[in-house]
Amino acid sequence: MSKNNKGLKFYDNLDLTQSHNDEDLQVVYKEWAAAYDYDNDNLLGTVSQPLSVQIFQEYIKDKSLRIIDVGCGTGLVGVELEKGGFNNFDGIDISQEMIDIAKQRGYAQLFIGSLNVSLPCENNEYDAALCVGVFTHGHVGSNRLDELVRIVKPGGIICFTVNEGVYDSYGFNLKIKNLESTNIWKILEIRKSDYMTKKNIKGIYCVVKVI
Repeated sequence: MSKNNKGLKFYDNLDLTQSHNDEDLQVVYKEWAAAYDYDNDNLLGTVSQPLSVQIFQEYIKDKSLRIIDVGCGTGLVGVELEKGGFNNFDGIDISQEMIDIAKQRGYAQLFIGSLNVSLPCENNEYDAALCVGVFTHGHVGSNRLDELVRIVKPGGIICFTVNEGVYDSYGFNLKIKNLESTNIWKILEIRKSDYMTKKNIKGIYCVVKVI
């Protein structure tokens, strides 16, 4: 039996409208951290990390650019970035237990932080950002896309995923278009593809350029 059954059950009950939701998330990932990588592959069949980095590399050719992985978890995106030859990437996550695992996965620096509040980053600090698996049930709403824009330089690339189950209901479909219509960013690509293959869940993969 999976070690994280209680964690997964609690995950399903997360509610981002509740003021204590970040604390609930920390509890979930504290419990889940040790089993997360196993469950990512064997229970969920999650492919968003390698696919996101594959898409990211279509737009980012300079491997030395300063990159931030927002919601880095155990560092599975970092593993893929390192495979791709990137050597200057930081990570932020809400869970210390997840970050402790990510420490061996190529990150230059790792920080505790939540996208639901202001991230511990300066304005325009990074050349590019990845945010994979964060915009999902009970985690972070579409209004927080603005925070990703804040920390990426004009001309920089943001690559992020949205679970198909929240793309419309959390307003991502409208927010993504609104940020383009108000000249905050330019949409380079939006594609729907595999996300959690063993749960038959698709994800929306988005690439934008900050204006």
